[in-house]
Amino acid sequence: MAMKQAMTVFYRSIFDTYQHLWTLVWATMLWWICILPVVTSGPATAGLFYVVKKIRNGEPAVPGDFFKGAHKYKGIGLKISCCSIFITVPGGIYFFILLGTGSFIAYFTAMIILYMVLMWFLLLLYVMPLMVEQDIHSLSLLLKRSFRLLSENYLFTINMALYLLLLTFFSTVITIIMAVWAGWIAKNAYNALIFLLHKHEVADYEFSGDVSWKGAWRTWK
Repeated sequence: MAMKQAMTVFYRSIFDTYQHLWTLVWATMLWWICILPVVTSGPATAGLFYVVKKIRNGEPAVPGDFFKGAHKYKGIGLKISCCSIFITVPGGIYFFILLGTGSFIAYFTAMIILYMVLMWFLLLLYVMPLMVEQDIHSLSLLLKRSFRLLSENYLFTINMALYLLLLTFFSTVITIIMAVWAGWIAKNAYNALIFLLHKHEVADYEFSGDVSWKGAWRTWK
């Protein structure tokens, strides 16, 4: 069931990405430029999701919206960047150090560290879209709600992560896809969030996995 649900979201995201390809291309290009200082990756990703939200709401999106979203969520975005750096960099270093010691205890500890880092990346699947969708500026509240979504939909999240890894792999093989990679990932994450929220709050959130490619082969928005 979880695999089928994740595939529904992934397929819907393929359709949505194609429909708004040009918008996601320039949003991805801006994202690539703005994450170069690394620490600004949080605000830049917030700007990307802000654009995705406008697309979902049927509103026209312009490059200025990217910077508007990045500025609006600058504070919490920087906190998320710092958390990511604090978790992944030391985590990666200690993982390889412990893995090279050869002892069982060190190996077991390395696996725990790896699990925690992977859990953080799974959590990020909901952190950014939830922040923008519900306009959350409290990091503790955002992490609490994101963790609840992750813990209650663990298999669904794992399947979504696998699809996104597959997408990333194809992007490295067919490099032109990198021009829309970040926007495509963001669309998947946003659709995954709306899909889960729709399950619990049908009146407030609408998600449909039904798509029709008939007449869709037209000039991209």
